[in-house]
Amino acid sequence: MSDALSHAKVVLAAIIPGRRDLLDQAQRQLDGEHFIEQTHRVMFQLLERYAEVAQAVMPRAALSDILRGQVDPAKILLYEELYDSFASTQVADSDFTWSVQQLRELDAERRTLEALTEAAEILRSGVRDRRGTELRGHQDARATLTARFAEIDRALNAQDAPEGDMRNEAHEMMADYAQRHRLHESGQARGILFGIPELDHYTGGMQPGEMALIAGYSSDGKSTCCAQLGWSAAIEQGRNVVIMTTETTRDQFRRKIVARHSVLPQFGLAEGINTRDLRNGTVPPKDLYALQAVIQDLTQNQSYGRLYIAQVPRGATIATCEARLYRIQRMFNIELVVFDYFQLLRADVRRDSDRESLGSVLKDAKQLTTTFDNGRGLVTASPWQVNRKAKEYADVHGMYLSEHLAETAEATNSPDIIASLLSNTDVDQRVRDVLMQLLKNRDGETVKQSPFRVRVDYGTAAFGRAQATAVASSLDSMVSAPQDLSGLNSLIST
Repeated sequence: MSDALSHAKVVLAAIIPGRRDLLDQAQRQLDGEHFIEQTHRVMFQLLERYAEVAQAVMPRAALSDILRGQVDPAKILLYEELYDSFASTQVADSDFTWSVQQLRELDAERRTLEALTEAAEILRSGVRDRRGTELRGHQDARATLTARFAEIDRALNAQDAPEGDMRNEAHEMMADYAQRHRLHESGQARGILFGIPELDHYTGGMQPGEMALIAGYSSDGKSTCCAQLGWSAAIEQGRNVVIMTTETTRDQFRRKIVARHSVLPQFGLAEGINTRDLRNGTVPPKDLYALQAVIQDLTQNQSYGRLYIAQVPRGATIATCEARLYRIQRMFNIELVVFDYFQLLRADVRRDSDRESLGSVLKDAKQLTTTFDNGRGLVTASPWQVNRKAKEYADVHGMYLSEHLAETAEATNSPDIIASLLSNTDVDQRVRDVLMQLLKNRDGETVKQSPFRVRVDYGTAAFGRAQATAVASSLDSMVSAPQDLSGLNSLIST
């Protein structure tokens, strides 16, 4: 209690000398509920309302005028004395920032205790929620507690976001363009590349705040593509990457990264090291020294970015992942997060249908992508599983359509980039050519009718250029098939 009071006093004392900038910052991160003392809460709310009208911090004279006729004269004197006390207290900006964060932490602690009390009541005797539904027993208690904790995590991790008047930002905008031009002239990409030349040609790299989906059917190579993306970003581009895996274990994904790294020419392994051999302990004895060199380079080369793999627990939500990402952010600056994959995460709040739950997950993921680290944002990517009927359509026509992601409208609305993979899964080959397609590119060129071929080594998660002389006839027939869309509606399952 005393901590909350002292931090509230620091926040108000920092604002009242006329610091509109600090008031704006406090408004974006706090509300009246963060102030447990009524006089502090009222003072903060008066500062907010006055600023909305006058675009300035409320002076003492205005305080008296506002309160006159609304409260007892003795209380007016109390608020005037409180205002004077705040105005005479000097507060450093760093202390203000610390107190804002502490008020949020203390509010989260209070709400956590309330959530535990509510869950205990559901266990003991049952309660009715706002819609009149009775909640009773350990299952409802756990679900309620999970939802409340997700809300608390979301509120606690909500970040300040950049804003400003463009009329005052001419220099900043020109500096941003100049930096982009210098990178272009030097052949460097400002965004994060997939490490797949054909796809990178169209996208130009993913920028902070952008979310990408890699769509395809089971075994087409979606997770393999995400492993390629994470490896390329960290190793080839020196970016800091976090991989959050739900479908596979942390060890499985780590083996994919080791196998992908083994393809680099300095290790002298023409075909790299197969993930199957890493899993089964059957790497040929002649390649063991090379494996040791691969791992040593992967873990000790200081020119590489960080590659952090986190296994996400069952029942996790975007809020759960966000809380973990902020813990990791304290260790290093995160630039790319690969989720493997969104469709296995749960909505923060229980929804009436799987479609609504999935839409909620994607909306939350997009918000995380754009607002992370006080609006700096990051890049996120995830595989996306299409249904069997969509696969049947693609096998006939040699392409997917964005409508094939129709399990939820958010699958086409939220992402900035949607790329698809189409493989002939009847061919049991470690290395084969697949059709790749850019279905959506919010900030650039889209080539819906022009699938391109890439060569995928499923044993090492390596993507490369397809060899035209070795393209399977089944892929040729898919590309040349007539684009008859008449049967589309019957093939797309919602």
